Amino acid sequence: MKQAFLLPWLLAGSVALSQQATPASTETETVTEPVTVPLRAPEVAPVVVEPAPAAEPAAEVPVTTPQPAAPAQAASVPPLQLETAGRWAGDFGAGLTLSSGNTDGQALNLTLDTTYTRPEDKLSLFGNYLESRARTETDGVVTTSITARRWRAGTRYDRDITEQEFGFVGLEFSHDRVRDLDLRSVISTGLGRHIYKDAELSWDVYAGLSWREDYYRGEGVEIDGALRKHYTTTETLFGQESAHQFRGSTRFTQKFVLYPGLLKGQGVRATLDAGLLVDINETLSLSVKLQSRYDSQSPPPAEKYDLSLITGLSVKIGR
Repeated sequence: MKQAFLLPWLLAGSVALSQQATPASTETETVTEPVTVPLRAPEVAPVVVEPAPAAEPAAEVPVTTPQPAAPAQAASVPPLQLETAGRWAGDFGAGLTLSSGNTDGQALNLTLDTTYTRPEDKLSLFGNYLESRARTETDGVVTTSITARRWRAGTRYDRDITEQEFGFVGLEFSHDRVRDLDLRSVISTGLGRHIYKDAELSWDVYAGLSWREDYYRGEGVEIDGALRKHYTTTETLFGQESAHQFRGSTRFTQKFVLYPGLLKGQGVRATLDAGLLVDINETLSLSVKLQSRYDSQSPPPAEKYDLSLITGLSVKIGR
């Protein structure tokens, strides 16, 4: 009876011991969460900067202001290169003279003298026009007459052959009412030499040949004992000219050309042109010009020698 009573207690103790030795296997839901592992920055050894030794003071360097750079040009389009650059220089002048009283008169004159100069050549243009009128009254009758009408225009091209020698070709036209000259045409060519040439003084001498053709008014003029309305001849020419610049505001020019006939009996001609210009301002100048003409074949009553003094204002060209 006593053993039967202990048997239930022994069974209960065995079950208790088995529960302690083996854990109960209960089904549970396992949830896995991400684990974040913190990253540590790599340890960097501290940098120790030692102070540099003090440097000696440097010498003073002059400060240069930077200049603006020139605009770059496109590589595909090269800039235009000119061997020489020319310029115009000269003057255009005008003058007017009026008189009143017993004889009323008017005189008008125009002059042009200009050149286009480059280091190796030169183109000259020149011209002048002079006209004078007189008004007279006799017994109530008023008469107006042209006492003088003369014009001259031409051009010449000079080209250097060497530094001292040059060649030239020229063309000139003229008219003179007093001498009954309706139209004169002259073509000239020759060689010359630069005696002196710089910015303040230029002086040239030259020689050559010219061909002249004249047309006369009315019945013509007497040449070689015969009346001629048309006359042609060949002439030689000898000339010299110079230009002087004084103190930048005064300029003096002169030109003298002699035309002896190539053959005997063809006469002699000569021309002289001189001018003095004094600058008033950058545009205007006071001008005094002397023009002289000589023609041994001038018909009477015209004089063989003709002289004109012209004063007025000039407009500067290119200078």
